Amino acid sequence: MKPGSILRPVFGVMLACAIAALGPAPRAAEPASEPITVAVADFAYIDQSGGVMEQGHLHADRLRTLVQQVRDGLDQSGRYRVLPLTCGAAPCAIGRTDPAELLAQARAAGARLLVYGGVQKMSAMLQYGNAEVVDLEADRLVFDRNIPFRNDSDEAWQRAASFLVAELMKEELVKSDVTTR
Repeated sequence: MKPGSILRPVFGVMLACAIAALGPAPRAAEPASEPITVAVADFAYIDQSGGVMEQGHLHADRLRTLVQQVRDGLDQSGRYRVLPLTCGAAPCAIGRTDPAELLAQARAAGARLLVYGGVQKMSAMLQYGNAEVVDLEADRLVFDRNIPFRNDSDEAWQRAASFLVAELMKEELVKSDVTTR
C-alpha cells in the first residue's frame, strides 16, 4: 500500500469536488506587504496499525498539538496571518465536516488559503502525515505533501509539525500572476 493512500483519495476527492462545485471566490486585491490570510483546519487521524493498546486519547492530544504548532509556526512567521475557523459543533476537519462547508467557512473567515490534512498510523514505528493547501481565490490546490515520520512519541510528532511548517514556508503558495476563471 502506498504511503498516504488512504488519506489522499478520501480527502483529496472530497475537497476537489467541493472546490469545483463552489467555483471561484470573488477576487479581492491585497497589498503585497500584508500577511496572507490562512485558515488551518483540524487534521484527521486514521490508525491502521492494528495495535492492541488503545491510544486514542494520546493520539488526539498529539494531533491537536501538531495542528496548533502548524498554526503558531505560520502565524509567527509574519508571512501569514492565521484566522480562526469555526464549523459549528463539529471540528473543522476533512472527514468530519462536509468539504463544501469547510471551504465556505474558510472563505467566510476571510482566508485566502486553507490548510488541511491528516495523519495515518501504519505501525508502532511508522506514520504518514499528509497536508494540502487550497488557494481559495485561485480555486486550486497549491500544496500537497506526504510527510513520513518514525516513532510514535511527542518528539516525533513535534518534528513532523516543524517539518511541515518549514515545507509550507519554502513554497510560494500564492502566485502573483494567478487569474480566476
